[in-house]
Amino acid sequence: MLLAAALAFAALPAFACGPDFPPELLSDRNATMLGLADGTFDFEASRLGAKPAFAFKPAENPWEAPGASRIDLETKELGETGYAKVEAMRLSMDDAAAWAAGEGLPADVRLYAAGARAFHAGDEAIAYKRFGAVLALPDAERARRGVWAQFMLGRLDRASIGGAGSSREQSAQRAASAEKAFQAVRTAVLAGAADPLGLAVASYGEEAAIHLGAGDTAAAVSLYAQQAALGSPSGRASLLFVARDVFADEVKLAQALQNPVLQSLLAAYVYTRSDEFGSEFRPPASALERYYAAVEAADPTTLAGADRIAAAAYRAGRFDLAGKLAARSESPLALWVRAKLALRGGDTKTAADAYAQASRAFPRDENWDASEYGFAFRPGCRVDGERAVLALNRGDYVEALRLLHGAGDYWADAAYVAERVLSLDELKTFVDAEVPEPATEPKPDEYGYVASPPNRLLRQLLGRRLMREGRYPDAIGYFRPDLRDAATKYANARVEAGKRRGIERAEQLFAAAVLARRSGMELIGAELAPDGAIYGGAYEWPSIDYAKADRAFVTDAEVARYASTAIVPDVRYHYRRVAADLANQAADLVPPRSQAFAAMLCSATGWLINRDYDLARTYYLRYVKQGPYVAWAARFGNDCPAPDFPGATKRERAEQIAWAKKQVRKAAPWAALVMLAAGIGIIVWRRRRRAAA
Repeated sequence: MLLAAALAFAALPAFACGPDFPPELLSDRNATMLGLADGTFDFEASRLGAKPAFAFKPAENPWEAPGASRIDLETKELGETGYAKVEAMRLSMDDAAAWAAGEGLPADVRLYAAGARAFHAGDEAIAYKRFGAVLALPDAERARRGVWAQFMLGRLDRASIGGAGSSREQSAQRAASAEKAFQAVRTAVLAGAADPLGLAVASYGEEAAIHLGAGDTAAAVSLYAQQAALGSPSGRASLLFVARDVFADEVKLAQALQNPVLQSLLAAYVYTRSDEFGSEFRPPASALERYYAAVEAADPTTLAGADRIAAAAYRAGRFDLAGKLAARSESPLALWVRAKLALRGGDTKTAADAYAQASRAFPRDENWDASEYGFAFRPGCRVDGERAVLALNRGDYVEALRLLHGAGDYWADAAYVAERVLSLDELKTFVDAEVPEPATEPKPDEYGYVASPPNRLLRQLLGRRLMREGRYPDAIGYFRPDLRDAATKYANARVEAGKRRGIERAEQLFAAAVLARRSGMELIGAELAPDGAIYGGAYEWPSIDYAKADRAFVTDAEVARYASTAIVPDVRYHYRRVAADLANQAADLVPPRSQAFAAMLCSATGWLINRDYDLARTYYLRYVKQGPYVAWAARFGNDCPAPDFPGATKRERAEQIAWAKKQVRKAAPWAALVMLAAGIGIIVWRRRRRAAA
């Protein structure tokens, strides 16, 4: 059944325009379970090589203009006046003018600035001289620019490799000298030299470029990999360019497949960037075919990155190759691939076992997407999310919520299970046992946004669900502290309304109505459809029509549970309808000709007029038919006063007294007639009694 369902396309609910919505697993379970998430090249590049023992710090900011960090540093070091002198040196026409412009600067700063001017002007000899002079200073006098000068000497040597008139021997000497200079940069920083510009990390890339130019791609990749492992975006980008270059050249590709370092790089590229093949300025599609052909012909035990190749093969539909390679590895990714293959074969037990192993094997903090503005992709959490789909499929609903909640990255899916699949008692039991209130309040980020912890989100969902189902006292403790006062007032109003009669009941119903309208999203709103509390109601959350949607990995039992937990009424911002209905019920309990009657129907009309005009109109027409004239009638639904309940009470009493008097007046003639008849009867009775005597 699962395999057959996997071939169907889903009729999926969809969002309109909005921000980047977080990922979901349950909205398209077919794709979730039988597709395999692709990795990210940045993550793969960062783990391609061993991280150097000493954690050099990169200083790369893609949002900064070139040289911005140097300018900031020099301004802080030298002050505005000193920085102005450095800039004057850099802009000078020749060495003499530059040297004169730097009078008064510290010796290492002055020498380095003169060398930098010469470097950019193409005055190689002067640049060598000035940078060398920096290194000739005593250690204490070159603390600011010693590392910079060493790095620039390496760049000078590298730039002259293969220059006009250079022999092969001279180029080799320059290459060796450049390598030595870049290694010296790292040695100096390792010994404690200041490195505010991250030149130790950059030196790996510079040294790698020397090897790349000499045709030693493996050596270059090893150095770029170390640079990338230290967190350098430049190192990661360099590895990407090398991978593309290798795939674009048939000879290079064949050679690379014989080298373990390059095998790992190619595997990472194919796994994460296979969509690039055949696109403009990228490797041809034929290169990918050659790669897979070579991999299939190779001994799997000799392939580095076999698990990545297995994942790429799975995504490419080469399931036999994926199975062959995944069987050779016990890595978390290989186990994940094996789980997918088992699902495709209809073996859910084997799949569940492989999923469980993969979940244990993935580090909890492994994140494949650490970009500043993207959503984190933690494969261990994703695996647990997919395990939750299997749990739903076998009817283990509480376990499904446990897995999704524990994953932390799939709140919309956890909310679906908590709100629409678990019974209320199942949810409450789970939350009470496993989801405590956060011990500390979350702190705002740099933009002032405060993210709610997963535990708080789930507890509040339970609180709102309890409120909706009338278990008011039980609900209060699940709301966050700043909502508990409103929650308490709403709960008390609903409870008191059930205890009271007449106008006192109306007053409590209307108090609840006002709270439902003002704080309904927070107190009784649905997290998903129809209210979309997940986004504060800003975006409509689509409902699921299981009669039309793809039912892959969805059982009849789950659908029945979903139907039984429908929010009533099932309309967006349903709490407005609840509020209006409460106000209408309250109006039933006060005199129709009272101000309170008009005011409450005015509120009910206003709460709905912009969402449900037809229903709002019924409340207005009720007022027109039954209510009193009020001075503010022209603004009905837009400017509503508070209901005057004491006035309604007085009016009710007055109406009761008036009714009683009216009844007395109606009864008076009949009472007189009865008295007359009684009097006549007595007279007749007395006369008869006398006659008989």
